Amino acid sequence: MVMVVPKLEDRLIESTQPIRYFTLAVSIYHLFDTGLFDVLVETGSASVGELANRLELDEEKLEGFLKYAKNEQIVIEENGRFRLSPKGVELGDFRGWYTMMIGGYAETFLQVGGKLKANSGWASRDSMKVGVGSCGISHYDAIPLTQSLMSRIPGGCHRLLDLGCGNGLYLVEFCKLYPDIQAWGVEPSEGGYAEAVKLVEEYGLQNRIRLTCSPAIEFFEGDFDYEPDFIVLGFVLHEILGQDGEEGVIRFLTQITDRFPEIHIIIIEVDNRIDDPDMMNHGLAKAYYNPYYLLHYFTRQRLETEKYWDNLFARLNLTVKAKETVNHHVDSTDLTIGYLLQRGK
Repeated sequence: MVMVVPKLEDRLIESTQPIRYFTLAVSIYHLFDTGLFDVLVETGSASVGELANRLELDEEKLEGFLKYAKNEQIVIEENGRFRLSPKGVELGDFRGWYTMMIGGYAETFLQVGGKLKANSGWASRDSMKVGVGSCGISHYDAIPLTQSLMSRIPGGCHRLLDLGCGNGLYLVEFCKLYPDIQAWGVEPSEGGYAEAVKLVEEYGLQNRIRLTCSPAIEFFEGDFDYEPDFIVLGFVLHEILGQDGEEGVIRFLTQITDRFPEIHIIIIEVDNRIDDPDMMNHGLAKAYYNPYYLLHYFTRQRLETEKYWDNLFARLNLTVKAKETVNHHVDSTDLTIGYLLQRGK
């Protein structure tokens, strides 16, 4: 039997695909971040000159960028004008993932090699982009999950406290969905806080949404005059766990329940199953969760398992009133978990 050895070019093409996809992911992020995507959606099509004038871009560089995007079938060029392809239009649904993973964490991934060294400290990230991207993703996972858990709270929900509110999109969406809700959002990133202020003003919700720029723990240790029905902690506890350890999480949750003994707490976290080979062969686990797991090892965030959170909540006498995962139409991994908790009697 004659063994067929692949020629070098075939091996080269296969081995350099990650370079293609790295460049493609970054370029899609820039398509969004520069405003090109939005202008092309608005106008339908435009010439390089029109786009350059509208967005104050360098015409020659822009032409190269658009021709690259054409070769990746993101835009179509006809008679000197560019428009989004069907594939390009579809990318709009997934903008949040690019904002968070590329805008927020690209610098993190590029620091991995240096941060592998002993005593090298933590990699940086763009916290504002992480928050904005996370809020964009929340349309598909965290917001529906929170809505479902809210429906389990007796007496309804009227006063929301969101610790780690990002750019305020979460708060705005809930105020639009529930006309009776008053909300207070707390965001540690100055950039995210500024974006939240702008968004709340854009929707004219200043009379229903209050905002504070502060870390969650510091805010809760301060004096504030507000009696929430429920608190949302979306992807917050693993931040506290990474920075202040389990003692910090226990102290924080105890402060909440001591101050508001009847409060309902909605917690959303990601189950850490990086060591589960069956799970990590899932398409979405490979495309999103595996990179997501990686970055947490380098940014002083500590993801934990579902079992860990179950045990910790039990130790704190927090009763799990409900536990749900994201709709399988969006994410069938069951890795993103929502808890509805209340202190036991």
